[in-house]
Amino acid sequence: MTVRRLVGGRAALRRCGALLVVAGLLVGLLVGLLAAAAGAHGDGTLVDVVEVEGTIDRTVVGYLRDAVATAEADGAEVLVVQLDSPGGLGVPVAELVELITTSRVPVAVWVGPSGSQAASAGTYVAYAAHVLAVAPATTIGAATPVDLGDGNVSPDERNAAEAQLVALAELRGRNVDFARAAVRDGAVVAVGETAALPPNAQLPPRIDRGDVELLSAAAVADRRVVEFVATDIFDVVAALDGREVTMTTADGTSGPRTLHVDAEDANVRFNNLGLVRRALHTVANPTLAYLLLVVGALALLFEVFQPGFGVAGVSGLVLLGLGLYGLSVLPVSWLAFGLVVAGLALLAADLAIARLGLLTAGGTVALTVGSLLLFPGPAPLRLSPWLVAGVVAFTVVFFVVIMTTVLRAQGNQALAGAEGIAGKVGVVRSMLNPEGHVFVDGALWRARAPEAAGKVRTGTRVRILGVNDRLTLDVELVDSGDTTAVG
Repeated sequence: MTVRRLVGGRAALRRCGALLVVAGLLVGLLVGLLAAAAGAHGDGTLVDVVEVEGTIDRTVVGYLRDAVATAEADGAEVLVVQLDSPGGLGVPVAELVELITTSRVPVAVWVGPSGSQAASAGTYVAYAAHVLAVAPATTIGAATPVDLGDGNVSPDERNAAEAQLVALAELRGRNVDFARAAVRDGAVVAVGETAALPPNAQLPPRIDRGDVELLSAAAVADRRVVEFVATDIFDVVAALDGREVTMTTADGTSGPRTLHVDAEDANVRFNNLGLVRRALHTVANPTLAYLLLVVGALALLFEVFQPGFGVAGVSGLVLLGLGLYGLSVLPVSWLAFGLVVAGLALLAADLAIARLGLLTAGGTVALTVGSLLLFPGPAPLRLSPWLVAGVVAFTVVFFVVIMTTVLRAQGNQALAGAEGIAGKVGVVRSMLNPEGHVFVDGALWRARAPEAAGKVRTGTRVRILGVNDRLTLDVELVDSGDTTAVG
């Protein structure tokens, strides 16, 4: 009856899991249909809108490339990029610029909403656009070609970057002096109607608030830093109608084109990053990648000390994989990564031998030092010392308190089971020399033979005497004339 109940319970769990998967797929399909219906709210000119938020990495570049291709294939009148980025991470700026300048669909960039920024690689994306708009309380500039993962810029790289941004400014009819200063001096312009920089305006790394030039909406357009100021994406769409842009194709030919966008009848289609890309873009964050790495490792180590392989092991593999992907994108000190791995290994080893002493102390130090030095980039990419302290403290508690309690409970259960098989006869499954394994009462146990018995070969019958303090069975050889059945 008990076996039947267990089998029935497992079957019910499998059915519930299958139903949950099907329900999730149906919900995802419904959400997709609703999103498509919400995006296609007009029958007029097609306007595609994409959002770029955070660091510009390979995932974002692939997203933009697909967005441009989709807009071209579907005959969109214009592609609007909503931009908020402190810079690029492992992405050549020239690739971004070429993607936009050679697009057969005009690209408009809107730095928004309020509080957003376009810095470093984000400035090149903005200046490559055929139309550039910003929201109030935003900043643009600091175009020094510094990858967020590497703060070193050679004079040749700086000169090439300056020439590129100046060329883009000339191509789009924007302020050449600002483009030159943005690269050479790290100049930043903020948009606001007050005498001071708006408190919600983000600043690029290494830029102080006192170094930012504050311009009104009218002044920033008059000086041709941008084309116009818009409070939201629909104001941008409305302001695009009738604007003339210069299109440059892959073969280098250029020509004017007038945009025709009826804001009241436009079909504004929002293209999201997508679940997989959003996940990959999200984990390319130092804090999240670090947490995924540690939590995934702890889940796997928890599974190692348990019989079988279950939910914790699968979850640990998924989390660890996402964390490692984040590390592959981010600038990482692999020596520090080795210290993190060594720290976790030492803590696990000390737990395995049940000492919780010198190895635990060494593991704690290695984990702390490795975590603090894991991301050697600029300040925005470094881990907070408070975060590291919290993670290290939790990890030590996990091994010293949680796992010790779990293993002690398992040991008590094993001890109770071993006491029930005392006196039974088992069969040696791996040579006892003097320790090995015996099969008794339907289970495999670690066992120890008397020293005088020497090597006990596989297949030999032994009698269980009891269990020692290491949860190892003490056994003796069974006389050849003993006909006791194997337990």
